[in-house]
Amino acid sequence: MRPTAAPRWWEQLVEEADGGAYRARHWKAAPRPLGDRPALVIVDVVRSFTGAEGQSLDAAIADYPTSCGPHAWKAMPAIQRLRDLADTSGWPIVYTTGLPGGTEAYGGTVKGDLEGLGSPMDLPGAQDIPEEIAPPAGAVVLAKPKASAFFDTPLLSHLIRRGVDSIVVAGGTTSGCVRATVIDAHSHGYRTFVAEDAVFDRSRLSHGVNLFEMNAKYADVLTATELTASASRRSPAPPVR
Repeated sequence: MRPTAAPRWWEQLVEEADGGAYRARHWKAAPRPLGDRPALVIVDVVRSFTGAEGQSLDAAIADYPTSCGPHAWKAMPAIQRLRDLADTSGWPIVYTTGLPGGTEAYGGTVKGDLEGLGSPMDLPGAQDIPEEIAPPAGAVVLAKPKASAFFDTPLLSHLIRRGVDSIVVAGGTTSGCVRATVIDAHSHGYRTFVAEDAVFDRSRLSHGVNLFEMNAKYADVLTATELTASASRRSPAPPVR
């Protein structure tokens, strides 16, 4: 954890049960600063994962079985804040959506797609990005067939072309497509950050455990406010065209 900060709620989840297994090795490192050329990757913030604003979780799931309902909308202001930060700072911004028809052609992103959820990514409006976080000019929108934003997409080529050295990840779900993207970002050598208040899941427990695991192994988990402060302390690098 951050050296001078009290444990965060998701750190306390593990501290209460298995703190001794992690404390000495994983909890004392200070978060790394953003690199010279960060990028923002907003994972699957689409109607099939958010539902409509104001819906209960049950109502949202009735429309889209993959929906996180109010948990997604709670994260929306932080996602919007990061989008605006990235846009004004000249960072590359990448949105991902599901790939319509991908379940039939390639199999589902999770096994549930093949066992009863059907193809929620193909429902009407499933890939619509909420207007609250609409892509600004210059943002890239990628349709992905599997959980990770890197798998069978041109994301890596785009990041290399833009000279990116660190990645901030927002969106959903924390335990699914966000975590898969974070692991691949780390595996490709990028300094990786997760905005804890700008990611969401349908289960608070799963959300918290995965924040802890990503922070321990693959990324620095910070709030949107902390990431904004980190961005303000870096010297902007000239964009790579």
